[in-house]
Amino acid sequence: MSETVHGRPASADTLPPAPSPTEFAGPFAQAAGEAEAALGLEDPVRAVHELRKAFKRLRALLRLIGGEHRDEAKALRAALGEVARRLAGARDTQARRDALADLAAKSYLTPAAHRAAARALAAGGAHEAVGLAPHREDLTALVVACREAGPRFAARMDRSALLRALRDEYARGRRLVRSIDPGDPESLHELRKAVVAQRYQMELVSEAWPALGKLWVAELQRLRDKLGKHQDLAVLAAELAALPAGRQSWRQPLTDAIAARQARLVLSALRLHRRLFAETPRAFRRRLKVYLKAVSEKE
Repeated sequence: MSETVHGRPASADTLPPAPSPTEFAGPFAQAAGEAEAALGLEDPVRAVHELRKAFKRLRALLRLIGGEHRDEAKALRAALGEVARRLAGARDTQARRDALADLAAKSYLTPAAHRAAARALAAGGAHEAVGLAPHREDLTALVVACREAGPRFAARMDRSALLRALRDEYARGRRLVRSIDPGDPESLHELRKAVVAQRYQMELVSEAWPALGKLWVAELQRLRDKLGKHQDLAVLAAELAALPAGRQSWRQPLTDAIAARQARLVLSALRLHRRLFAETPRAFRRRLKVYLKAVSEKE
C-alpha cells in the first residue's frame, strides 16, 4: 500500500527505512507513517486526533534515544510537543464533552443538569475544529525530519541500549508517583504523560511474550484512560470557572460531581499504578532481558 503526504503518493526517499535487527526501527517508521497518513485526512477532527496520537507515539519512542543522538531526539520531541499544543483547542472541546458524558454515565450528574451544562458551556465559547491547515507546513517538516532521523537512531539502538532506555523510562514513571498530589491536576497530568510514553514503549518488546505483553500494554492503556478522564474533568472545571458567575441550578452540582469523580479516578489510578510499577527498575530490565533472550534462542 502506498503512503501519502497531503494526499499525494510519497516519494521513494520518504518511505519507511528497512527494519534493523533491533525492535526499534520498524515501530518508529510505522509511527512516522501514521503521522504522514493523518496529514492526508480530509476530516479536520479526525486528522487532529490521528496526528496527535501519532505524535505521542513518536515522542515516546524519541525518549529512548541517548548517546550521540540524544540532543537531536530531544529537539524533535520538543518540536512535536509544541506543534501538538497548537492543536489542543479542538481536543479541549472534545474533552469537555467526554467529561460531561462520563459524569452522566456514572450517575454523578442528572440528565437535566448534563443537558443544561452542555448548552451553557458550548455557548460560552467552544473551540472551532480548524484542522491541520494553519500548521501544515510545520507538521510536514516535522514528519519528514522524523523519517530522516529514524535510520540514524535505529543504527545506535541495539538490544542492550533499548533495555537500558526502557529501564530508565520505567524508573521515571515509577518515581513520579512519589510526588503526586491527588488534588493537583498538573502533577497527575505529568504522571499521565509518563504512562502514555511507557504504554507505547512497551509495545517494542510485547511480542517477546505476546500473551503477557499485550495484557501489560492493555493495563497501561487502562491506567492512561483513568488519568485521561481526570484530565478531561480538569479541562471541564477550567471552562466552568471561566463562565460568568450566575445562579444556574446545575452549576454547583456539576462542581461537586467533578470533584467526586476525580477523587474516585485518582484512587483507582494510583492502585493500578502500584501494580504496574511494583518491580524495581533493575528487576524490570532483567525480566525483559530474559524474555528477549528466549526469543533470540528460539530464532
